[in-house]
Amino acid sequence: MKKIIFTYLSIICLFSCSQNDSEEQLNFINIQLDLDQVDEYSDAYNYTDFRVAVYGSKEDYFNEVNAVFSGSIDASGKISISENLEEKSYYVDIFTEDKVLSNWQVTDLDVDTSNIIKFYTANTNEFYSAVYMKDNRRLVGNWSFLSYAQINNDNDERTDKVFLSINKEFTATSYETYGGIAYQLHFKLQENGYLELVTIEPSPDNYPVYQTNSEGLVVQIDQDGLLYFSNYSGDNVVYVGN
Repeated sequence: MKKIIFTYLSIICLFSCSQNDSEEQLNFINIQLDLDQVDEYSDAYNYTDFRVAVYGSKEDYFNEVNAVFSGSIDASGKISISENLEEKSYYVDIFTEDKVLSNWQVTDLDVDTSNIIKFYTANTNEFYSAVYMKDNRRLVGNWSFLSYAQINNDNDERTDKVFLSINKEFTATSYETYGGIAYQLHFKLQENGYLELVTIEPSPDNYPVYQTNSEGLVVQIDQDGLLYFSNYSGDNVVYVGN
């Protein structure tokens, strides 16, 4: 996976005079896609394969509801959005229909990054902010246990893996069972596929781990679309997408 590049997006406010000579403010989101970070997909997608959805809140963005705008990128890789926009922050989702390429990245959504656009005032709508596409979005979804690629031989016992859920809000949960108990291991996504273990429910006390690998938790997808999870137990677990 290529190195993530953070980009700053801009919403440009155009001021023009109405017919009664009063000043009217028009708001614009102007986007130019940049595919340099995913050039290995250059033969698979055109600019017109990308969809755009604009949300007025972080919650709507995560749940993909109540979009204030939805549309498509044009053949030149650009889109200019002005309808239904107020002077406020918007969360912008850009993606291919198969959700392989997008502007989704693990970051703080409360600052200016590829997932959030903040207004600033200008007198032209001709400037287009470059937004880099990435293939991180492929991680999001439910993944069923398939097999082990490698096991930690220091552990005599291990849980039965069921599935792994990776969410758009940068969290992940591993569903596992052991001794008739259903466990949920909750993780926070970090950069470049790394994860941080947050909690084990209902309790880590009886979870069968004698040597853990809390520093090397990582998820990655191979060329066949299988997800490999180097997990808390020190195993490398293979999952297949649902």
